[in-house]
Amino acid sequence: MPFRLTIYTALELLKVVGLAAAVLAAVTAFGAVIKPLTGDAPISAAQAIKYVGLSLIPMMQYALPFAAGFGATIVFHRMAAENEVMAMAVAGLSYRTILLPVMALGVVLILIMVMLVQGVIPRVYALMGRVIAGDVTAILEHAVEAGKPVRFGDMEIWAESMRLIERPEDGTADERIELRRMMVARLGPDGAIESDISAAGAVLDLYEREGIVLIRMAMDDAVSWDAAAGNLRGFPRLEPTHAMPVPLPERTEPMAMTRSELLAVDDDPSRFPAIHKEYERLRAALRQLYQRDAVARSLRDAGEIVIPSEDRSGHSWRIRAAGLRNGMLIRGGAKHLEIDELDAAGHVLRRFQPSQAQVFVEGGGLDGHDRRLVLRMSNVTVFDPPDAARPNLRSNVQVGNLRIVGVPENMESETPAATLARAEEAAPRSNFVSDVLRRIDSDVARLHGEIVGRLAQRWAIAVTAGLLPLLGAILALNMRHAQPLLIYVVAFLPALLNLVLISSGAIFMRQGDETAGMAIMWSGNASLAILTAVCWRRLARH
Repeated sequence: MPFRLTIYTALELLKVVGLAAAVLAAVTAFGAVIKPLTGDAPISAAQAIKYVGLSLIPMMQYALPFAAGFGATIVFHRMAAENEVMAMAVAGLSYRTILLPVMALGVVLILIMVMLVQGVIPRVYALMGRVIAGDVTAILEHAVEAGKPVRFGDMEIWAESMRLIERPEDGTADERIELRRMMVARLGPDGAIESDISAAGAVLDLYEREGIVLIRMAMDDAVSWDAAAGNLRGFPRLEPTHAMPVPLPERTEPMAMTRSELLAVDDDPSRFPAIHKEYERLRAALRQLYQRDAVARSLRDAGEIVIPSEDRSGHSWRIRAAGLRNGMLIRGGAKHLEIDELDAAGHVLRRFQPSQAQVFVEGGGLDGHDRRLVLRMSNVTVFDPPDAARPNLRSNVQVGNLRIVGVPENMESETPAATLARAEEAAPRSNFVSDVLRRIDSDVARLHGEIVGRLAQRWAIAVTAGLLPLLGAILALNMRHAQPLLIYVVAFLPALLNLVLISSGAIFMRQGDETAGMAIMWSGNASLAILTAVCWRRLARH
């Protein structure tokens, strides 16, 4: 008899809880699609339907706990109002036995919620982000049809027309896009164009990898302009040496990472995209420091340095100065700085006498990997061949194709730990390196707080799902003469406060205060447990 009554109660609970969870999840999922529909991103009706379908799963983390509490309240209030609970008690069943299905439901809900919030929902969040952001092909197609440029990271593309080729037979690319009359530009941190290429036609091969899409380009009848070199060049065919990565909203944010992925990023923060960019800045700062040290050392020891060009001309540049400070050449006692352009035989082709000159490393090309040493001169007197009638005065002269000196060859491929060791050794000699190191330390600490807070938040939400149905059932038995909705409101208010405390605790943990954050986060569940225990004691007494 007790087993049959337990099964009967469990079936009633599952029926009501399942229906309530479906309704709550559907309502919240349709509400979640309103913002994407009113945004600027191209989203079709099919994408909207797909987004709603996917969002049903994340909404379950909120729908399941409240649906379970609502279902337990409704079922046990009806059973109490119709004297079914009294009949079970008269038959000798204890309240522990009567409430056993609710306890079992709570345990099952905790297990389900743990699997959802730690594994399933983060992956679904990533897919939802992909739907809203669209894939590279859809975004590019929308931009081409609208006649507007599209931006991927620091790269901007414009084209007059495009054609999509899926699974090209002559390659390993996932997709191939053919563009006509296109232009692609690389933008600097301030939004200014650092280099651009225009071409009559181009082929873009897309390779999808974990978290990114790699774009490899080949352009015909191309003309390139590079701000670092300050020159314009034409090519019958141009293929950048590196594929350009386009980050996707897939497991690149903590909310879209599973528990194992969060722990992996916590162990190696350099895998996180934002911190990975900081490591790139750190390597850039080290490159500047090493080349400045090499130039300054040569100028100090020999009074000059000869730097060859990276192009095929065979020319080199001889710099005579007293030294180098913060990238600026020092005249010392001389009236002018003296910089000579030499041919392959070492003969002077041109002589430059600038009032100021700066030497620095800058990335070139569309991908920024074509790094070169740049010599920038201002207020320059240019002496051309010896037979020139008179010198030429120019306000600015920039040479952007010099070979980098003094930078270790293996620095680009070394591990983040090795880069950090280099940076810590070099930090006393460079304020910029010190600033980047401090920024990395701050970002790593913030990321650790984000990871710890998010993992604890997921556990707290899972435990809430187990407490709410038991609280609702006990309140229904205690308040059997009240309306069911009133009973649910009494249980709903502390549950809502619990969610607020969970979110507040997570914020504290992200800000670095893990102890206070953990105390605030779990205080809501502790209050629910205490309230449940008090109501249980009152029920047992009366």
